[in-house]
Amino acid sequence: MMDYLLFLAFLTTTLFFVITPGPSVAFASAQAIKHGKSALFKTVAGDALGTIVHIIIAVSSFTALMSLSELVLPFLQIFGGVFIVYMAVKSFAEARKPLSDAAQSAPAGKVSFWAGFFACVTNPKAIVFFVALFPAFISPDHNLALQSLVYGAIFVTLDAAFILIYAFLAMQAVRRTAARWINVDVLSGFGLLGVGAAMILKGYRAIPSN
Repeated sequence: MMDYLLFLAFLTTTLFFVITPGPSVAFASAQAIKHGKSALFKTVAGDALGTIVHIIIAVSSFTALMSLSELVLPFLQIFGGVFIVYMAVKSFAEARKPLSDAAQSAPAGKVSFWAGFFACVTNPKAIVFFVALFPAFISPDHNLALQSLVYGAIFVTLDAAFILIYAFLAMQAVRRTAARWINVDVLSGFGLLGVGAAMILKGYRAIPSN
């Protein structure tokens, strides 16, 4: 069915990978603080879709596709970063509105899905994992599709679980200790601004010089 030694190695590596907070955790936490659980789940769903894209590329492992991704990825990072910065600007704008008006603006969380997707699919850490490591856990002596399906399901589940845990902890911490004197919209805006700016910078630096 599969190589259990490789499976154990994959499981261990995945746990070490997802337990370390990254851009997806930062963004999901900001969305949870700003919009609540609904936006958080949408963000995690978008992150899961981004992970599936990584898995498909890793399994396919076509040289042409990977070379194409090196050309396209920087611009996707910049686009995703600009999108998240736009959300940060909207969050700062919400902070100036009366509480009743801000409550009516809650549907802004609808964009959380695609923002979560971009935060994941352009994450350099995830790219390195799936391009460099993921194929190493696939045994050529066993069914490729089955191994990819099992590994992919495990990674998506563990990744989503840890993102939710970190985001819930951040949301509860802010609401219990800082909500009395810190504007949640401002706090969320700074979090989104930091993630977006980092993505734009990474994308700009990764643009091929030639």
